[in-house]
Amino acid sequence: MRVRRLQPGSDVDAVFSFLAGLEARTGVPPLGESKFVDLGGPLDGVGFIAENEEIRAYLHLLQHESSHVWELEVAAEQLSKSDLEDLLAAAAAEASSPMLWWTFGEGVGEAFAFEAFTVARTLHKLQGAIPLSERWRVPTGLRVEPFRPGIDEEAWLIANNAAFEGHPENGAWSLTDIVERESRDWFDAAGFRLWWAEDRVAGFCWTKRHTSEMGEIHVIGVHPEFQGRGLGRSILIEALSYLAEEGCRTG
Repeated sequence: MRVRRLQPGSDVDAVFSFLAGLEARTGVPPLGESKFVDLGGPLDGVGFIAENEEIRAYLHLLQHESSHVWELEVAAEQLSKSDLEDLLAAAAAEASSPMLWWTFGEGVGEAFAFEAFTVARTLHKLQGAIPLSERWRVPTGLRVEPFRPGIDEEAWLIANNAAFEGHPENGAWSLTDIVERESRDWFDAAGFRLWWAEDRVAGFCWTKRHTSEMGEIHVIGVHPEFQGRGLGRSILIEALSYLAEEGCRTG
C-alpha cells in the first residue's frame, strides 16, 4: 500500500467521499469535528492517504494554534499494523512536537495506539433522560446569562484558560479559537451559559445540540478561584435544564 500526502483539489473530494462511505457503513463519524472542518478548508493541517487502487485509510494531522500540540486521527475500516505504521511515520516526519492521537471506540489502531503512545486519558460517553429531577440554584453574588458574541469573548477566555491550564486542547485558547467556533453551524449563543461574579466569569457550560431531542455538554469549566464550592454541579444541572426547555429529551 502506498502512503502519500493529500493534495488540495480532487484529493479532498475523494477523501470526503471515502469518509462518507465509511460513516455510512459503520454509523460513526470517522473524523472528529475539527479535523473534518479543517479538511474542507482552510486546510491548515496535513493529510496523508493510504491507497492501493483506491483510498483505504486517511490520516489528518492538525496543530492546535494556541498549545502547538499536534493532534492526529486515522479514518479506516481495516488496516494492517505495517500500513498503520507507515501512516504514523509520515505524520511523525511532519510534526515538530509530540503528537496526540485520538482513537474512537473500537476503531482501527486502538490496540496499537496503546502500545506506541502513552495513554493520556480515556473518555466515556454518558447519556440519560432530561430534565433531571434535581433543581439547580445560583449562589448569592452570581448570575447566569447567555454568551454575547462580540462582547463576552475576553472574559470567557480568562475563565476557560484558567480552568484548563495545561490542557492540550482546551487550554491556552485565543480570540481566534473562540471566534472560529462561533462561525460553525451548530453554534448557539443562547446555549453557551455563563455564570458571572460581577464582571468575571466564574464558570460556564457550553452546550451543543445534535438533534432536536438530544443535546450535549460540550465544555464545562469553573475558574480555579471558584472551585470547591459545588458550583460545577449547579452549572451542569442548569445547562441540562436549558436543553430540556429547548425540547431535548436526552443529555
